[in-house]
Amino acid sequence: IFSEFNGTSLTFTDSNGKKESRFTGVTRYTGGTGRYKGIRGLSRETSKFDPDRKLNQLSYESEYWIEK
Repeated sequence: IFSEFNGTSLTFTDSNGKKESRFTGVTRYTGGTGRYKGIRGLSRETSKFDPDRKLNQLSYESEYWIEK
């Protein structure tokens, strides 16, 4: 499966001094070989993470189809 990915990671400090990190990204499926030839679609990812606390809360949603 061939794809293109675009994402952004952001870390900021709120007014109470608490650090918060977030990631958002989109993967676009652009094609493939064999049984995945003609695949198209998108995946959307969002994550809230804190490496110090070993926390990673991920939300992931995808849709795809095979064009003939």
